[in-house]
Amino acid sequence: MSANASVNKDEDELSSPTPTSLALRRSVSYLAYGCEPDIGLSYKDSTPCWPEVAQPPKGSPNIVFIILDDVGFGQIGCFGGPIETPNIDRLAEDGLRYTNFHTSPMCSPTRACLFTGRNHHSAGIGTVVDLPTGYPGYNMNLSKNTATLADMLKSNGFNTIAAGKWHLSPYTTAAGPFDNWPTGVGFEKYYGYLGAETNQWYPDLTSGTKRVDPPATPEEGYHLSEDLVDHAIGFINDNQAIDLEKPYFLYLAFGACHSPHHAPQEYIDMYKGKFDQGWDAVRNETLVRQKAMGIVPEDTELPPRDPNVKAWNHLSADEKRVLAREQEVYAGFLTHTDAQIGKFLDYLESTGQLNNTMIVLISDNGASAEGGYNGTSNFYYFLNNMDENISSILSNIDELGGTKSYNHYAIGWAMAGNTPFKMYKQNTHEGGMHEPMIICYPELIKDEGGIREQYTHAIDIVPTVLEVLGLQASETYNGYAQKPIEGVSFAGSLTDPYAENGKHVQYYEMFGSRGLWSSGWKAVTHHKPASGGDFINDTWELYNISADPSEVHDLASDYPTELEEMILLWFVQAERFNALPLDDRQHTRYHSSEVTGAFTYYPGNEKILEPMIPDTLNHSYNITAYVDVPTQGAEGVLLSIGGQFGGLSFFIKDGHLVYDYNYMGERLYSVTSTSKVPIGRSVLTMAFEKTGGHRGISTLYIDGKDVGGTEVVTVPSRYSFEEGLEVGRDSQTPVTESYEVPFKFTGTIEKVVLEVKD
Repeated sequence: MSANASVNKDEDELSSPTPTSLALRRSVSYLAYGCEPDIGLSYKDSTPCWPEVAQPPKGSPNIVFIILDDVGFGQIGCFGGPIETPNIDRLAEDGLRYTNFHTSPMCSPTRACLFTGRNHHSAGIGTVVDLPTGYPGYNMNLSKNTATLADMLKSNGFNTIAAGKWHLSPYTTAAGPFDNWPTGVGFEKYYGYLGAETNQWYPDLTSGTKRVDPPATPEEGYHLSEDLVDHAIGFINDNQAIDLEKPYFLYLAFGACHSPHHAPQEYIDMYKGKFDQGWDAVRNETLVRQKAMGIVPEDTELPPRDPNVKAWNHLSADEKRVLAREQEVYAGFLTHTDAQIGKFLDYLESTGQLNNTMIVLISDNGASAEGGYNGTSNFYYFLNNMDENISSILSNIDELGGTKSYNHYAIGWAMAGNTPFKMYKQNTHEGGMHEPMIICYPELIKDEGGIREQYTHAIDIVPTVLEVLGLQASETYNGYAQKPIEGVSFAGSLTDPYAENGKHVQYYEMFGSRGLWSSGWKAVTHHKPASGGDFINDTWELYNISADPSEVHDLASDYPTELEEMILLWFVQAERFNALPLDDRQHTRYHSSEVTGAFTYYPGNEKILEPMIPDTLNHSYNITAYVDVPTQGAEGVLLSIGGQFGGLSFFIKDGHLVYDYNYMGERLYSVTSTSKVPIGRSVLTMAFEKTGGHRGISTLYIDGKDVGGTEVVTVPSRYSFEEGLEVGRDSQTPVTESYEVPFKFTGTIEKVVLEVKD
């Protein structure tokens, strides 16, 4: 018998009920179902079996993580801050405030810790995912050997849902890979934004693995924080409609209060004049409240003002006006977010879910100094290594927080927001990573309004949740052997204020800055990237952090031997958890991708984000669109990159071909064709030829004929986090005021070719 005949015989056996085929089918069923059914000729002489369905432990609470972004220890009301947060305070009144909680000093690493229960380098997320290098701790792909809490809970019968900021995948294009997107790491449903930040009025949104448009406009009352809560509630309602008893894990991550600081005007205006006393006074007022609340020890000292921050009483009247308004906007943003948290809590309470829900609220790192000394009305100044002057911000002061700004406050307000600690986000001093944490679980916690002083870290939350649920992490998930959980449960402290959590050491690292906490002592060094990779000569400090939580008294010279031992222990921890090699090339790594060559795009292509976009920042390049204009004419965008805070757009309007280049929202370079685009098929080109660094001549061509040109100065480093390359539309904010978004092309685009010269 031939090989083909053998195959055909097997197929015949599978298609007819012979004893051989029945036995084979029975073995297949066994593999698929995990049990062995008795299969006869018909249901009358067969016995079924059903696949086992994972069941959560009886009475399991729902688990909810609420994540704030760039909110410092001294900003929310129940931690002594000057900003009204009645609903977050309500959580604290019904639960516990953890006053010795720590994170990584940046967002992606903290989220890796929070989800996996492992240190961020162990999970492969040594810093923000935008800065990958080819080393285990820094490849920015969430390790398959560090499964997420979503994976763990889904395998135990929980529904798993996420809404909001992700920032744990280095690849966010339609081409994937999707394994580090939320639905690739255990979440069954996702709605939010994938990157570090997004415009709160015109966000870059993803549902599952597909980009979607916002459901409304700001003119219709849209704001992202409200949208995220609406989707979270909708996801839960879907879950509850099927099975009221089935618990869920919800990850609700707000953009607040990361830049841009966007809030409805009424929330901004409620703080008018509330910060006119300035950041020095606000620091002192906050510390007084913190001591009165028992948030910090009575003898806590305030560190000296950051020498890079001016004394408030040395500022000019214009400076005070601008800087006070920046803080008013930030405060309005946080209070508006608090209102959305209140809406979510009201929903849980009205549906009878609040008592049996364990809510963990944290900030992912300390307050951010990334706004610079003056703050900014356009945060892309920071991304392009530039500062905005006070007069420029003053000219936009009434726009701060609104749809025409992309604002961030000044470093002085970050200093005040981290009271009583020093330094900021990105730093391994306490200001960068000592954050508020609130846990509310009414069914378990009876010490309402209690304060807990146990030293805790983001990696400790996963083992705590597992202990509360009576679960253990498996040794394998999705076929991958798992690293041990590296955090230590503090579940005992939920019911006992004096519970020992067994945690004795925790290391820190970010861009070469390092820290180590060990049994109440802390060694720390602030590494300056300007040192050019010299880590050996960094100066280490030593603090008795239990007695001096604000790191005022450096004891390095008093205890040199003990400091050396702690530095050695840091290196032991670093080697164990993949924190080496140290790398301080933040700006270089962030802007290192130079994509050149010829790329063809078609209508309907999903938006492509930087740094995957071909590099039009400092190269000669051509944009060529092959179009067909109907008899009645056509208009709209052919290709756009970026938006109103920086970008370029190639479009047709009023019959003419136009190229507009938006330099940082500050200046618009524009050229319009001297003749109209003809009816029918034509080839439309914009050619940019460099004449110097970040400058050149843009020339328009219709079917090869020169129809106009202009000089252009290009953006230094980056157009946008979220407003990428699109064909046939400009969907979020407009590159130019010449049109309103999305300004879809009304003719036919065959293709658009972008050729960037090497």
